[in-house]
Order: sequence, then structure tokens, then C-alpha cells
Amino acid sequence: MTSNKQNLKKKNRTKFIDALTDYDLEISSNSISEKSREFCLSDGRSYFKTQINYRPLDHEPLFHFPMLFNKEGSPWYEGNQFLLSIALDHSFEYTPLKIARKASALLDYQMWCEENDVQMFNYSARRPKNRPSYRYFSYLLNEGKSAGNLNTRTKLVYDFTCYFSSKYQIDKDRIDKVTDVQKNYSSKTGETYKKKLKKRSQTKARNNSKPSVDDSLVLDDGEYLKPLGEDQQKILFKHIKSSSFNVDERQIFQFAVDTGARKQSILTLRLKHLEHFKPENLKTDGTYEINAGQGCLMDSKNSKNITIKVPSYLAENLKIYANSKAAKKRRKLFIQKYGNIFTDPNEIYVFLGKRGDCRYMAKSDPRFSSTRTPPSGGSIQTIVNRLFKVLEKENEGNHIPSDFTFHWLRATFAYNLYLHLLPLVDAKKMTYSDQIAFIQNALGHDDPSTTENYLKLFTSENVLEEMQETWEERLFQKSAFDLV
Repeated sequence: MTSNKQNLKKKNRTKFIDALTDYDLEISSNSISEKSREFCLSDGRSYFKTQINYRPLDHEPLFHFPMLFNKEGSPWYEGNQFLLSIALDHSFEYTPLKIARKASALLDYQMWCEENDVQMFNYSARRPKNRPSYRYFSYLLNEGKSAGNLNTRTKLVYDFTCYFSSKYQIDKDRIDKVTDVQKNYSSKTGETYKKKLKKRSQTKARNNSKPSVDDSLVLDDGEYLKPLGEDQQKILFKHIKSSSFNVDERQIFQFAVDTGARKQSILTLRLKHLEHFKPENLKTDGTYEINAGQGCLMDSKNSKNITIKVPSYLAENLKIYANSKAAKKRRKLFIQKYGNIFTDPNEIYVFLGKRGDCRYMAKSDPRFSSTRTPPSGGSIQTIVNRLFKVLEKENEGNHIPSDFTFHWLRATFAYNLYLHLLPLVDAKKMTYSDQIAFIQNALGHDDPSTTENYLKLFTSENVLEEMQETWEERLFQKSAFDLV
């Protein structure tokens, strides 16, 4: 079956409930008790809801909850009940996108069973290879699925089958062979410890060998980045500051290169943060500190709590932009579209698109849980693409690597910071360990080895000596944007 046909069939067999409030109901194609109530769909099909009395008193709706259907059009009881159990599990961080992915993978398994005449709850076969989960595992291997993709799918099938093992009298040991293993881990302080884990046999080994990459790249939390040198920064900023780009786009790039913040933090900056930019809050190093992560208005990677140091000159630029006609117009469009959704009006985003939409939806945004696909900064890539077009037009495309991404500005910030600290280390006013700790704190790294990866890269560069004077005494006093 071609992927287009497969996707069309899946689409016809998946419906999304805008807001599922009836947590305490079982959905089925037939009446299962005297409490069952029939409901009709717009296409003439019907289903039954049955009260089972376990809804929490303080529950909130499950937005865009996926409902799966059998081939003949009836609701798939087992699939829907399992998805509901996942959604109500406190360990599962429910978002419409996450539950939709699980629903899609589960429906793939059901459709594979139908196409191959496999009874998904029949585990009576003596040989494991003839049982449904093992056959599906073999199929995924032959399809060439990546280790991550395959393991996620087989884990879902295992959990799904185990969920109904009592109902269908299935011995869990027949679904997959699970063994106890111990794995060694290292703590932030360098201490090693062991952790007991469950290992399934229906998995594919991941390739943990380090890929062959350019020596000029640094690994930062799973992403390969490269700092831009001084000449590259000059060219980049020259064009970003040109009429080809809007003021807010320049501010976004400047925020990244002058703070090292990631896009999810920059794009969830709020007017309320700008209220903090007052003389009494200014630190001795010339910066204001704002918090991001869990429980904060500003997002961070993996909701980790971090502190971002915003130089005073950048803070002033942000306030000027926020008070501009263009920014006020975008906020007005936002309110016209969505109303006053924030308890505090100043929780509105600083960086909004031309149509008044947020560029990145924060997890604290009241709309987040009800939005099927929240904006996640895709507009930044559009800006980068436009940058390359401008560079090509000006015959300067060869000066910026073709694989440049916005996130490279984080590595560029670290590079500039390193160059600022280098004279202090050379003069023995700062130790190497102090230097690592300073950069580690600025970038929010958990593991100092990640920061050391940066330093290994920087010390291998041949341009340090000639660049060193450029950066002395400029940290937090002057923007890298002022190179041009």
C-alpha cells in the first residue's frame, strides 16, 4: 500500500473530538449496560457512551482527543480505551500532538493486523515468531524503521496488549520477553550509579557511535553547532540590520547572539519581562536577569529552569520596539483574534507575527492545551531562508556556511564570551575551571563536559589572537551587532 493511500485510510478512520469532557465515559459501538446512551455522528454513524464514575472533580477537557474507528466504521473500543488510559495517566504530559502520534501508531498496528489477517489478541501460537507482537516486530525490521521509531512502536503495542491481557486472558510473557538489566549512569558531580531497567526483546539496538562530523562543530544538548567568526558576524549583522528585515527580526537575532538564549525562550518573552528592566534591578555586570522554564512565563528547552542575562543596551532596544507603532498594532491584532486571554494584559508576547499571531506558543499560554499544533518557531527558518537569498543576491553567499541555522547564534555567543574571558585567564585573574563555570552558567549547561566541548573547539581555532583585542572589555557593554 502506498503511503498516500495509507494516510487517506488513516484519516478516514480518525476523528478528533474538540474537547472531551466526559472522562468518566466508555465509548463503544454497542450498548454495554443500562447506563449506555446512544449518540449520532453527522455522517449517520452512531456510538454509545457509558458512565463509569472515575472522573476527577477538578478535571479539564482533553482537547483534540483522537477517536479511532474500525474498518467498517464502528468505534474501535480497545484502541480508544487505551488512548484514554494514556491521556489520564499523570506521568503522561498530554498535548494534542503527543496523543495524536500515539493514536496514529496504534492505528498503523490495527491496519497491519487487518491486512495480514492477524488476530491481535490471539497469543496461542507455540512459537513466539508466530505471535502478533513478534510478527509486527519482524515486519518493522524488514521495513527498515530506525531504532527509535521501531522501539517506540513495539513498546506501544506491548503496552496496549498488556492493558487488555486480563480481558483476553493473555500471559504477558507471551507478548514479549522482558528481562531486568542494570545500566550505569553518571551524576552531575561525576559519581557513577546503577539503575534497574526493564529490557524488551522486541527492540532494535541504537547506533551510539559518534557520527563523523566537521571538527569545527560543537555538540550542545544533542545539536551540532558552529560559532560564526568575526568577519562572518559582520556580514550576517550587516544584512540583518538592512531594510530587507523588520525591526523585530533584528531584535530576535540580536537577543540570540547577545544572550545565547534559544528560540523558545526568545519568542516567549513577554511585556511583563520588560517591566523588570529598571535601574534598581540592574546587576553590577550591566545585565538584567529573567527566568525561564518550569513555572515561568518564558519557555526553555525541556522546561529546565534557567536564568538569562539580558544586557542593558538590549533591554533598552526591546523597550523601544515594544512601544513602537508596529508592535502595538500587532498586539491589537492579537487581542482582536483571541481576546484578553491573559490574566495580566502584560503577559502578551513581545514578538508577534504581522498577523498578530505568536511565533512560539508558551506552555503557560491558556490556549496551549487546546491547540492541536502550537506554533514552535517555524517563522525563524523563514527569516534564515530570506537571509540566504539576500546573501546570494549580494554575492556574499559563500561567506556564511550553507548549513547555518539560527541556533548557531548560541554557539557564537559562547565564542564571543570565551574571547572576552581569555585575557583574564592568561593574566591568571581567572582559572580555567572558573572560565568553564562562567560559560556553563551563561549557557545553562547541566554537564560541564558540554561546556568543555566548546572550549576544545575554540582553542583549536587559529584566529583567536587576532580577534582577542576586539572582544576585550566589551562583554555586556556593547552588542556584537555593533561590529558593523
